Amino acid sequence: MTASPTGQPAPGWLPSPALLALLDGLGEDDFLDRFLDWVHAVLGADQCMLFFCAADKRVSTLLYKDFAQDESARALAHSYISERRYMQDPNFALLKECPPGELHVLHLEHLGNEMGPNYRRRFFDEPGFKDKLSIIRGHAAGNYYLNLYRRAGSFSEVFRDPEDEAAAARMLSSLLVKHYLINQKMLAQGPLAFLSHREQQVCQAVLQGKKSELIADELGVSLNSVATYRKRAYEKLGISSRAQLFALCQ
Repeated sequence: MTASPTGQPAPGWLPSPALLALLDGLGEDDFLDRFLDWVHAVLGADQCMLFFCAADKRVSTLLYKDFAQDESARALAHSYISERRYMQDPNFALLKECPPGELHVLHLEHLGNEMGPNYRRRFFDEPGFKDKLSIIRGHAAGNYYLNLYRRAGSFSEVFRDPEDEAAAARMLSSLLVKHYLINQKMLAQGPLAFLSHREQQVCQAVLQGKKSELIADELGVSLNSVATYRKRAYEKLGISSRAQLFALCQ
C-alpha cells in the first residue's frame, strides 16, 4: 500500500468487493469456484489451468476450467498429464527447477520458437487461444504452475504496467499456495478434489486395485451404485478407463 504526500492512503488502494469475497473464501470449500469467477470476470480469462510439480518432479493437475467449453478443459488437462505433454511445454524446465519463494510471470511471446508445432496446435490452435499468461511459484513442498488463456484480446490490456502485473501474479499465486497448504488433503488428491465424496472413495479404491464387489461391500452400496459413481467420476475427469485414471493421478 502506498501513501499520499499527506500521509493518507493513496487513492485506489482499497480492494474491490470481488477481491474481498475471494479473500474471505480462502481455505473454504467454495474458494476455487470464487477464484475461477474472479480470473474470468477481472482478468478476462477464458480458461484456467493449475498444475503442481512435486519435489520428485511428478506433475499433477489441481484445477482446470474452460468457461465456454468445459469438455475442452478436461481433455486438455488429461492430454497434458496422461500423455506427458508437459515434457513438451517450453516452461517445464523452469517449473521443475524454480527455487522456493521465486516467482516467474511468462507471456506467450516469451515462448518464441521453443514451442513445437504439435504442442501449439493441441493447446492453442485447436481450442482457439490467442494469448496466455503463466505464473510459476516455487515452494518447498513443490512448485505451482498457473496458466490463464484468452481467445480474444490480450492480458496486457488488463494491467497498466509490469508492476501491476507482478503484484497480481504474486497475489494469485500466494492465494493458491495458501489454499492448498491449508487443505493438504486436497493437494494430495490432485484432480480427485473435483469429485464428490463418494466418487473420490470409488476412484481411490480403484487406484488401490480393489474390485467393484469389494468396493461395494466396503462402502455399503450396490454394485450398480459403484458403477454409477465411477462413470460420473470418469466423465468429470475427462477419462474413460482405469489405466487413464492411474495416468492422471500418477
